[in-house]
Amino acid sequence: MNKFKLTGLILLFAIASCFSVKAQQISDLRLNEILIKNDTNFIDDYGRHVPWIEIFNTAYNTVNVGGCFLTNDTTGMSQISDKAVAEKLRNKWYAIPKGDPLTAIQQRSCVVFYMDANPTYGTFHVNFDPYKTDYVALINSNGKDIIDIIQFPAEIRNKTVSYGCEKDGDISTRKILETFTPGSVNEITTNESKSDKLAKTDPYGFSLTLMAMSVVFAVLIIIYIMLKLFAKFANKKPTKKQKVPANAPAVAEASPKEQEDELNGEEIAAITMALDLHLTSQHDQESEIITIESPSAHYSPWAQKNLIFKKSPRKN
Repeated sequence: MNKFKLTGLILLFAIASCFSVKAQQISDLRLNEILIKNDTNFIDDYGRHVPWIEIFNTAYNTVNVGGCFLTNDTTGMSQISDKAVAEKLRNKWYAIPKGDPLTAIQQRSCVVFYMDANPTYGTFHVNFDPYKTDYVALINSNGKDIIDIIQFPAEIRNKTVSYGCEKDGDISTRKILETFTPGSVNEITTNESKSDKLAKTDPYGFSLTLMAMSVVFAVLIIIYIMLKLFAKFANKKPTKKQKVPANAPAVAEASPKEQEDELNGEEIAAITMALDLHLTSQHDQESEIITIESPSAHYSPWAQKNLIFKKSPRKN
């Protein structure tokens, strides 16, 4: 049974992986921004000001746009089932070359194609210009499915403004953009530091001062409470209460004076040891007779004065 469960989990994981891979493929590409009147804006790799269009990868993995088609003419796509019509259409479209590593669009990134009708200039130069129609389409490599199509207003032909997604990859937010962002994200956000925000909300620093003082006083109060509790528990002596039977006679408590007169165990032990030493230890037997003898009975050289003084030197 465990083997069947393990096999089922593996199959489910494989199916989920397939769906996740399929969900992040060519279909995740979007035409993100387009600019037609390019007089002083972005230049191509030859230093020319030409119209350009940006493709954005909304997926979170790398998607290669190589093999897909870019075109400004989708007329006849309804008859794509006819091989002759399909071949004719594909000859008009610009087939993005395969094998170029630069056509691999990283996650949440974009590439720029130049609409100068000069495909011999390189991979990113298409074979049409944007002046004949008002749209550009990105078609799948199978030549049948339109991945995305962007229809721009006519006014951007005469103004140096771009048209595209305000939020990258979100086609519902397409409009005339205030800034040009070829090769980068369209949504420009500025990160305001916390100090700048605080300077706006509290230019004189009153709230910051009050906050700092509140923190200091709160810490001091917490320390005071902790010290009080520590002192209380440190001075408390644990007492063991003996269980008294219910039928035991009541014992009268000793008065404070009687408690002072009672001897503790250490004092009793010291008295007992002193009595034992006094009664059992050996002592010398004294005759209790004092004898006083004359000094002359015993000769002592220290008593002669002539031995105390030094001899005077003799004169020659």
